[in-house]
Amino acid sequence: MKMLTPSRKRELQQKANILKRHEIYAYQAAYYLLESEPLAAVTATKALIAIMQDESFFQLTEPLQQKRVKQAVMKQSLLTMSAVLQPSV
Repeated sequence: MKMLTPSRKRELQQKANILKRHEIYAYQAAYYLLESEPLAAVTATKALIAIMQDESFFQLTEPLQQKRVKQAVMKQSLLTMSAVLQPSV
């Protein structure tokens, strides 16, 4: 297993802090769309994981980051609702 350098640790901590600032908003948006606490929690988590993998997100201003979070939550909410509404075979 590869050891993290101090600069890489700092970078990851900064990214985590940025994502934490958007965590409540992501959950609120997901809950508004899905009207379900468990689905909102899962959806917000999946949206933030997708955002975490997008390096360009971390270079945006906070208002643009929030817009991107909203878009990711909307997309993930649609995927979640689609999965919930699929008839099981």
